[in-house]
Amino acid sequence: METKYNHLFSFSLVALFLALPAAALAATPWYSHGTSHTLSMTEDGHVWSLGSNDYGQLGNGTVGGEALEPKQINGLTDVVAVRAGGNHSVALKKDGTVWTWGANGSGQLGDNTTRISSSPYQVAGISDVKAIATGSSHIVALKNDGTVWTWGGNGSGQIGNGSFLNCKTPVQVSGLQNVISVTAGAFTTAALKKDGSLWAWGFNGRGQLGNGSNERSAIPLQVPGLNGVHAVAAGDWHVVALKHDGTVWAWGSNHDSQLGTEQLSHSFSPEQVQGVSNITDITASVGHTVAIAKNDTVWAWGDAGTGQWGNGTSVDGSVTPVQVSSMNGPVIVAAVVNPDSVLRDHDSHDGSSIVADAGSNGGKVSHARWSEAFMTAAR
Repeated sequence: METKYNHLFSFSLVALFLALPAAALAATPWYSHGTSHTLSMTEDGHVWSLGSNDYGQLGNGTVGGEALEPKQINGLTDVVAVRAGGNHSVALKKDGTVWTWGANGSGQLGDNTTRISSSPYQVAGISDVKAIATGSSHIVALKNDGTVWTWGGNGSGQIGNGSFLNCKTPVQVSGLQNVISVTAGAFTTAALKKDGSLWAWGFNGRGQLGNGSNERSAIPLQVPGLNGVHAVAAGDWHVVALKHDGTVWAWGSNHDSQLGTEQLSHSFSPEQVQGVSNITDITASVGHTVAIAKNDTVWAWGDAGTGQWGNGTSVDGSVTPVQVSSMNGPVIVAAVVNPDSVLRDHDSHDGSSIVADAGSNGGKVSHARWSEAFMTAAR
């Protein structure tokens, strides 16, 4: 989850994470940016944090101030996924347990209170989880049995239990089975089922549910006319789907041309993104979208205001996909992307919020050399 306010701040946080010790940096495949803090997970299952700590979201046992250098969160081990939300944090452990800390005004920590926590807390009543996502104030957990569980803020129905009341403990999303992937926007949730159908619920003011209306929904609704979906990604206010045939479809907010549809108006139904094909992975941020093609070329569209594309563009963006060009030496292609649906390192991890081009390889992503690119760029 991200906000537009966080674009420049997140870019700075990325640079700070490049200062990690070489041993830790080399094993750091995953970053996740929240509104004002960043989390990083290393391959050995440890978590690092930096940024604002107004709500204890850094997980260091204190509240207030900020950390300008990444610090390891003590006592949090065997982690396989991390997500940074509005001002809260969530981690998934190898044993399928979920741990939360930080802001809790909407019950997003899942501890049946609204008290903040400055240290990781295991969420009771949920286990056997294989994937997590987070929005501005709600958390989504996908269990190995294909069911989806949510808790936290619910003003737009993003919990999916038929009500608009906040939930301070995990509840199962109504009538949703056989789910293989989940993602979350600011106040919207989406789930991909095994049969390739896509379901969405929550805020719909900009068409995020893709059903042709702008009415919110407190229960999952199938996105009509969209089948054969392979992956889904959500920015704060838009959704992107990748189909098995390699085509990309987008809908929702288009304020920054993040839909790639040659128009500036919002879209309330899925529209195919023209100019890209044979796509194998997608990710979405608040104002732009990034895709990787089968030949490892990187494509981006939308806002490039703080250099997110890594091609030297720093003012405007593009209403249609453009290939991210290679530069001399390592390039960070997407410094700010959504942590809930991210570009994978040959599918060996559930995600990473940074994409790097390790030098002169024609603008292609060299996944195996991401860490080398980070270390070189930090010099």
